[in-house]
Parts: sequence; structure tokens; C-alpha cells
Amino acid sequence: MTTGRAPVPRHLVWGEIGPARFPVCIGPGEIANIGDLWTERSIGAAALVVFDGAVAGHAQAVEERLRAAGVRVVPVAVPPGEPSKSLGELERICRVAAQHGIRRSDAVVAVGGGVIGDLAGFVAASYQRGINLVHVPTTLLAMVDSAIGGKTGVDLPEAKNYVGAIWQPELVVMDTEVLGTLPVRELACGFAEVVKYGLLDSYELFARVEAWPALPGPPEALVELIRDCVAHKLNVVSQDEREQGLRASLNLGHTVGHGIEAAAGYGRYHHGEAISLGLLAALRIGHELRGAAPEWRSRTAAVLERHGLPTRLAIDVATDDILAAMGRDKKASATSFNMVLVEEPGTVLLRQNPPRELVVAAIEELR
Repeated sequence: MTTGRAPVPRHLVWGEIGPARFPVCIGPGEIANIGDLWTERSIGAAALVVFDGAVAGHAQAVEERLRAAGVRVVPVAVPPGEPSKSLGELERICRVAAQHGIRRSDAVVAVGGGVIGDLAGFVAASYQRGINLVHVPTTLLAMVDSAIGGKTGVDLPEAKNYVGAIWQPELVVMDTEVLGTLPVRELACGFAEVVKYGLLDSYELFARVEAWPALPGPPEALVELIRDCVAHKLNVVSQDEREQGLRASLNLGHTVGHGIEAAAGYGRYHHGEAISLGLLAALRIGHELRGAAPEWRSRTAAVLERHGLPTRLAIDVATDDILAAMGRDKKASATSFNMVLVEEPGTVLLRQNPPRELVVAAIEELR
């Protein structure tokens, strides 16, 4: 039976970062193509497929396609959630790889959201001093952000992402059909990063984001939106892989956002929810420090709220605890929070050091 709808076309974006050159395939049903893509890229004879229980069905589909292409598959399940991003879990997965004879010419396949991408990516970067990596992101946040750019790592009890490496993949496969299986809260968390890209990129992208209907949105428009966010990030990272300058722009909203995540206790606010609040704080600081029009904060708050993201901070999350966590952030210096601000969509200000009292006021306004 036919639906009468034209098929949604695949979009292909090439990442060219230093010596790495890899395809990012975006579209519905892309998991079905992973075996052919693997063969075309000559990625390896064996695959260590790392996934968590929430995406076991998607991981099984990946495994079946790889086996059909003649690839030996070693699956490794990981407990879901941020606690899995640990040195202990890293060691466990590397030992599984060693016990099953995974070699330097083989590959790690990360199937899941940001936690799996960061953890499995670091396995690939560190096992036998580096093996091939394939990302199969299954959340909107991972598609537009964490699966792109090469950042991998695990957490320490003291701070997030304190141990890691930059490691670019051989292939990224984004199957947009999987987004239809996500809970609304998970989609909204990814959309917070999409809002960030709208502010970083241009009036045109911000306007599309501002007008976005209920998540996940129309299939073809969704593929195009993800493509444009991916293209923005790849363009930035191609110019500054090691975050010496321009790449820091991608941290818009993350300085205060990471502080809120830590101060509230990881898990209370999902990452995208904390970034939602961090964006609003950064926009208020941009208004006070650099004269940005206040409408950008109010318009951003409206779109975040419409998609179920928080615009108010719980009263019991102490400002002093947020500031202390911000001071431990990798981007901070001994004397500066080192924030990213925007004057308007597409006009980004790096290495801003707002006075402490201005940061405090922006956080308190969130209450």
C-alpha cells in the first residue's frame, strides 16, 4: 500500500576536520544502509557495538545490518544514564574488546545518545591508542551536537568530561525515524541545542526554529533542520578542532547551564533543560554587558517554553553552588568565567568576562 507521500531524501554532509574526512548521512531509515556504508568506507572486519538498554532495538538493527555485510559483531550493553560515563565503565568496555580480539583495524560503533557517544568515542580514542569510530546517534541532542565534532570523554566525581580526547569518526549515520520513538522530554532536550544553533547562526535559522511546530516536526523539514545544525558545527570545528578560539562559540548557554546541572545534582535537570536556562542567563548578560536587544531573550524564552523546556530555576538550587561549579568549568580561567554571548542571531562574542554581580543577577532572574 502506498501513502501517496514522496520519500524524504537523504542529506549528506561531509566533515573535513584536519586530516579526517567523513560522511554524515541524515535521513529516515539510514540504519538500514549502515552495512553498505561500512563496506564503502572499508571500516574494519569487526565492530564493537556499544549501546544502552533504552536503544537495544536500534542496536540490534545495526548489528543485523553489519553481520549481513560480513562484519563480526561484539555487542556491549551499558547501563543507561550519566553514571556510565566513568573510568570504571571505560575499563570494562576496553577489556571486553581485548577479550574478543578487537584489533586496531576494527571499529567501535556508538549507538545511543550523548552518554554513549562520549563513552564509546573515548573507548575508540584510547583502545590500542586509537581505532575507528562510527556514530549512530539516536537522540536529537546527539544528532545536532554531541555526535559531531570529535569530543569524547568520561566524568570524574569532581566534574563532567574531565578525562577525554578529541577523536573524529569514520562515519556518522543519523536515522531520523528513531526520533519518533523518543519521549517528548528527550526531544525537547535536544531542541534546546537547536535553539542554540539558531542564535549562533543567523536570523534565518532562528526564525525557522522559532516557528517550529510540535516536536519532532515534519519529516523532511526535520532532516533539513538537523542538516543545517550539523553543517554549522562542522564548519566551526573544521576551523578550530581543539577549541582554541571559534569552537568556544558552541558553548553558548553552557557555562551557566553546566553550573546548574552540577549544583542541582546530575539528573535533576537533563542536559538540554539546564542549557535552556543557561541560554536565558547568557542572553540577559549579553543585554546588560553588550547592549543586546532584550527581545532576543524574551523570544528565546517563548520558544523554549512552548516546547516544554524550563525557563524558571528551582528556588532550592543555590546560586553560590552554581557559581562554584562554573568556576570549575574547563573553559573558565582563574580570573574569568570566559562566557560566550550574542548580540543578535549570528553575532557571537567570545571570551566575555561579565562581573560576578551581573552573573548573579542573571541567575536570580531565572527564579
